[in-house]
Amino acid sequence: MTTTKEDTSRVTSPDPLSVGDHVVNLNGVDIHYRVDGNGPLLFLVSPGWGIGSGYMQRGFKFLQKRFRLVFVDTRGSGLSGRPTDSAQMSSDNMADDLEALREHLRLATIQLLGHSNSGAIALSYATRYPKNVAKLVLIDSQLLGFSAGGDTQTFLEARADDRRFKAAVRAAISYFSGNAKPFANDGDLSTFVAEVLPLYLYRPERKLALAQEHLLVGQISLYAFEAQNSADRASGRNQTTLLGQVVAPVLITVGRHDWICPVSVSERIHAGIPHSRLVTFEESGHMPWLEEHEKFSLELMQFLES
Repeated sequence: MTTTKEDTSRVTSPDPLSVGDHVVNLNGVDIHYRVDGNGPLLFLVSPGWGIGSGYMQRGFKFLQKRFRLVFVDTRGSGLSGRPTDSAQMSSDNMADDLEALREHLRLATIQLLGHSNSGAIALSYATRYPKNVAKLVLIDSQLLGFSAGGDTQTFLEARADDRRFKAAVRAAISYFSGNAKPFANDGDLSTFVAEVLPLYLYRPERKLALAQEHLLVGQISLYAFEAQNSADRASGRNQTTLLGQVVAPVLITVGRHDWICPVSVSERIHAGIPHSRLVTFEESGHMPWLEEHEKFSLELMQFLES
């Protein structure tokens, strides 16, 4: 569906950037976003696979004193609606929703932060609308069209006998090998994420309880999980060929022990974007803001405020 004037007419507040929850119809889909904090605007987009932006609202609360944070639930996730056609659930569609939101808010440019799969959405936005990005932050980002499956396999094999990861490795290998029973509902997917969550941390014995508190809140949308994966596969998007189109300054951060978006992914992104800086956190997995909070927040603040 295309965006029309009517698409952007319905919001929950006269001021679309006031603190609180908002819903606006963009590209034919009700998109939910939450605004918190005070200061320059920073957009944080959720991954597209169903988890929503809640974990980002909890994890990046420390930014509220210096920035006005706009947490966006991608279509099909969190409190946002679904398109009438699930084929319109690609990362590119989600990037187009961000552009429609920027236009709706009448902003010349935006600062944008993406994590994991939402890094791929943020990259899609920055390559489709390069002049509209003031700064870009990519945290343990995915890169569509670039496979690091060998690194992930090596990671899992190395932790197969570690009691901290053993059950999680077993669940992950069962899923990726196709031997696991297909997810039947949101509860099945949510249970699987809980099972593999230790893998997302370098030292789960220290931060697993905090990660559970941040991520395992509510159900994860199986619809979004399946629809986004299917739509991205169908699009055949290869972002490695598009990285040179990013013109904004970019901060790329990655945990040395990330199993799902290994260091090699961030290194490839860094190699392809001229104005980028890569920072590797040596004692972190997929969520360095949890495991090395002070170092991570310092790097992030310095980049955003420079």
